[in-house]
Amino acid sequence: MTNTLKLVRGETLRFIRAAFCCALVASAIVPALAGDKVADNKEIDNKKVVEYSGAKESNWATELSSGILFSNVRSDTAYNTTLVPVQLAGVLKIDDVSLDEFAGGVFRGNTEFLFRGDFYQTTWGRENHLGGLSVGPRYNFVQPGWKIVPFVEGTVGILFADSDPITRPDGTANGLGQDFNFTFGVAMGFRYDINDDWYVRLACDYMHVSNAGLSEPEHQNKAIDALGPKVSVGYRF
Repeated sequence: MTNTLKLVRGETLRFIRAAFCCALVASAIVPALAGDKVADNKEIDNKKVVEYSGAKESNWATELSSGILFSNVRSDTAYNTTLVPVQLAGVLKIDDVSLDEFAGGVFRGNTEFLFRGDFYQTTWGRENHLGGLSVGPRYNFVQPGWKIVPFVEGTVGILFADSDPITRPDGTANGLGQDFNFTFGVAMGFRYDINDDWYVRLACDYMHVSNAGLSEPEHQNKAIDALGPKVSVGYRF
């Protein structure tokens, strides 16, 4: 079992590195490849650009997401955690796509804000499950006429766990120190617009979970630092 987990974790980290490299390459080449289309649309207003980029003119969307996250990515220990997330988010569009030509238009895009319900089933680790809420911004790097849209996002929130902390023989902690915890996360990846209504996202997620020392000194706290791939399906309305 341990060898299998190491193999899966290794493959996931290789996937993440490849996704990161692809994001950098895409950010560099998309404006160049779309140069003619950008030039042809400099005089149109923001509303037209949003429609041309394949996104429906809508202020709200909903997303359902799942994947797998491996922890602890910051340490080499046998007391790791594997999480399977199920997340449902409401996404509010904050602004329209601009016609900004700064740095050749690489940073052209729009901002969204997420309101997300989180549930994590533990398939390996001290806790059985975690659940809570997260909020935060997302920025989409939109190029006119392209259905593939790179994005980055960041979230903060709270999570409740069925904690059962123990102290190992070496005096260190295993498990979250209490049920109530804080969380923050970052993600990057790509959105693919299937049509005006539906889209999918492929992302690499990083998540940190801990109680900020609130369980001290009664229980030590073993924070969770999880990393892995996630797939989302979204609908604009």
